[in-house]
Amino acid sequence: MVRASVLWAGVAVLAVAPAVGCTNSPAEKVQGRSQIGGDDPAADPDAYATVGSKTLPDNMGPVRVSGVGLVYRLQPGSGSYAPPGGWRQMLEAGLKKQGWTNIRDILDDPNKTTSLVLVSAEIPPGARKGEPVDLVLSTPDESKTVSLRGGLLMPCELVEYDTTGNLSSLAKKGTPSGPSGSLVLGNVWARTVEKAPVIAGTYEAPGMAVPIADGEETPLRAGRVWAGGRVAQNRPYYFLMKPGDDKIRIAAEVAERLNATFHANGDPARKVAEAQPKMIVVHVPHAYRHNHHRFLVVARQVPIIPVAAESLYRKKLADELLDPATCLLAAVKLEALGGESRRALRVGLESPSPWVRFAAAEALTYLGHTDGAAVLARTVEEHPALRAHALKALAVMDDAACTDRLVELMTSADPVVRYGAFMALRLADENHPAVRGTLANDSFYVHRVAPGTPGLVHLTTALRSEVVVFGDGVKLRGPFTLPLGTEFTVSVPANGPEAKVSRVVRAKAGGSDVKEVTCATDLAAVLATVARLGGGYGEAVELVRRADSAQVLTAAVSVDAVPKLLSVQQLAGFARVDPTLAKADVEVARVGTDRADLEASGVDLPVDPSELRTPEAAPRAPLSRDPGRLFGPRQPQTPVQADGLTPILPAEAVEPAPPAASAPRAASPGSLFRR
Repeated sequence: MVRASVLWAGVAVLAVAPAVGCTNSPAEKVQGRSQIGGDDPAADPDAYATVGSKTLPDNMGPVRVSGVGLVYRLQPGSGSYAPPGGWRQMLEAGLKKQGWTNIRDILDDPNKTTSLVLVSAEIPPGARKGEPVDLVLSTPDESKTVSLRGGLLMPCELVEYDTTGNLSSLAKKGTPSGPSGSLVLGNVWARTVEKAPVIAGTYEAPGMAVPIADGEETPLRAGRVWAGGRVAQNRPYYFLMKPGDDKIRIAAEVAERLNATFHANGDPARKVAEAQPKMIVVHVPHAYRHNHHRFLVVARQVPIIPVAAESLYRKKLADELLDPATCLLAAVKLEALGGESRRALRVGLESPSPWVRFAAAEALTYLGHTDGAAVLARTVEEHPALRAHALKALAVMDDAACTDRLVELMTSADPVVRYGAFMALRLADENHPAVRGTLANDSFYVHRVAPGTPGLVHLTTALRSEVVVFGDGVKLRGPFTLPLGTEFTVSVPANGPEAKVSRVVRAKAGGSDVKEVTCATDLAAVLATVARLGGGYGEAVELVRRADSAQVLTAAVSVDAVPKLLSVQQLAGFARVDPTLAKADVEVARVGTDRADLEASGVDLPVDPSELRTPEAAPRAPLSRDPGRLFGPRQPQTPVQADGLTPILPAEAVEPAPPAASAPRAASPGSLFRR
């Protein structure tokens, strides 16, 4: 609906833009040639034309989706009646669609065990049907809900949305007006899972949060459901054909080259590229499932015409690979030529330059070879600037050459290396014995890993409910008594060999019953006991947080210890002036990001030193991007109200037919492996 108009509006703009390069297609200029041989590139510029020279990338930003849901099974008095207005109308429509008949009894529960919530999520670019996404929950300003602790989210649909005022302003002036007018709902992009447990409140990294005293409650009117939604339809990337090359025949030729180049790394049941009028629909191959940015950069360097094994072009790239100043760009271009580049890349593994060794090892891994696994592991330990990229490469395959290196890295003294290696290994092989975990109370995972090493406890704030316990001897030491919410208490006496976990269970008819279980003071055992008594991830996080704050835990606690990321364009700039990586290893901590931003960093390689800075994203029509705080929690810096908005509900919600189903990708548990 809305996205289709954005796409074709972009095509219309491109139609009046000046063409880049020659307008004749490579098929027209070199008709009858199947490969580029040893001819001089200057004599035939189109002979080395790439996918990127004929197309423009699109559909690379996140799609923000929202819905209205219901949290139930709250403690009596914690919830509230669903307030009247547009949000309640939307919730009633959703419950009716699910077949509920006693809707008013549910929303106006006299025990106040339910709460209307606004549910928000982001559908990342390149997402596939069935892929998990995080959910953010908030309560409307007029809600009387006290706490979402312990609740479950009832299934609901998340859709694109905009306002009539914003749409009208974009149509007439080409600029957004903000959240004015009535709410317009678009396509269904995600659905929440059954009985999704709500994690109420927030948890900040040590040193970032205000200390919480015993018995003091954190704000619990908002929360998250990590991996609580599933993408409803595939969301591929688009390569829009440039003016002069927008014939379906040329699009088919480009798609054929992409399919031939990535055939070995792709899903046999699905082509990587599908030609359509004026554009190519592009799906990410399996090998690049954790690094979309790498795939898009490499795909745009694929030559339109196959390059012969002994061509001058290959020899030129082989020479550039051995130069630290140009090795990163040369490695990407060699990777774009396919498996025949292995010989040149293996030579780079023996270089004295860390830049060259890394560039060669990374490209080899994405081509399906393990020759550079040892180089990548050493890079993870020695160079923070390249750490995130090296870990992503090691996660490509479940071959022992890669997984054994990751197991070794989990014993590092650096929390970032340890957890980064854990993430990479679980993504490479989630059933690997070194990372296998236990699901506690259908709510969170407890992983005990890296035995025989110093203790460390790691928590995440995105995509996966888990507690990772590294090493041995991670215990709770008394004396202390820690409350967990209003029901649980964990205590350990001085020098006590056991911990006592208590839960107060309130009966419906009044009164309460106290359940007590003793267990070892080992943290994993205490977490398992809390879960056995009915506790969830919220209680697990609160236990670790309070134990760390009270200094009764025998190991350090880390939160989101994920390597910082520099784009390939930024790294290429450092490579020209920083041969030892000394400056890059320092700067990555200051300017690095938690994940790749495709629109900000771009997917084209710099062609000269003046273009080494990260290019700015091209202006894009802001439809369905951020029309205002309609569903999400209030942002203090821009307090926009949604009062008075009347949602336009479709008479019959007809969901568009999703594209052909494909195997869902592995869940991404941390920001390192986001796009």
